Amino acid sequence: MGLKFFQIDVFTNKAFGGNPLAVFPDSEGLAEALHIQIAREMNLSETVFIYPANDPEADFKVRIFTPGKEIPFAGHPTLGTAHILWETGKIPREQKSLTLEMGAGLVKVHKTPDGLFMDQPDPNFGHEFESINQIAEALSLVTDQIDSRFPMQIVSTGFPALYVPLKTLSAVQNVIPNLSVLKPVLKDVDMIYVFTGETEYPQSTVHSRSFAPFIGIPEDPATGSAAGALGAYLFRHRVFENLDPSKIVIEQGIEMKRPSRILVRVEGAGSEIDSIQVGGQSVTVLQGNLL
Repeated sequence: MGLKFFQIDVFTNKAFGGNPLAVFPDSEGLAEALHIQIAREMNLSETVFIYPANDPEADFKVRIFTPGKEIPFAGHPTLGTAHILWETGKIPREQKSLTLEMGAGLVKVHKTPDGLFMDQPDPNFGHEFESINQIAEALSLVTDQIDSRFPMQIVSTGFPALYVPLKTLSAVQNVIPNLSVLKPVLKDVDMIYVFTGETEYPQSTVHSRSFAPFIGIPEDPATGSAAGALGAYLFRHRVFENLDPSKIVIEQGIEMKRPSRILVRVEGAGSEIDSIQVGGQSVTVLQGNLL
């Protein structure tokens, strides 16, 4: 019979947009070495394998693989997994929330009228990079395209990334990773994430792109884990005047012809963040059997 799998486009309400994800809902008994081999065969940014939960507070255990490595948490795999669990009836459709056991801990997902939303771990604000010249060269940009009013900083809500604010939409569109320069920049994290307040769609807050080439993701069309950390960054550093942090809309994937819409809700006061949720819609586009 083979091993059943589904492919879901996450952070979109239309097929062939958003970020594609492969989900294997019945992974018990799968040989350890096959996880990474299957992820490479799927050739997507992430592939998910679902197992019975070990933690009594979780509904299922989830393992997430890029083509290069296993990772403890990622956003669109979390929401795409929840989408399939509800769609296939493994979670009753009337149930309004579920809990997934991941390498980064327990993650809860909620059903809302706007789609599925996941609770993200508390943000961690890490190292700030001082060398604008090095970062600009790593992105094939010039230094004055980087918005130096705000830090180039590592932030994490479970999956650390280096956040780089750029001044204009054209600067983000023109980014070309210079891998030989980027590699030492990413020695402590796997992803670099660029963003600007200039957007293609008027309802969006931010236009972004993200790159994790050294774990098999040359560019990611929608990065849910990074979206939550971006929300925390925007909140902490007061990047935009009059920002409603509970209504952040991120557009991503447009340069890849896979437009994505990611919703972020940040709650807090002053510089203290109480909660972060990331959500959106998903569409199942394919199902099959791995022979």
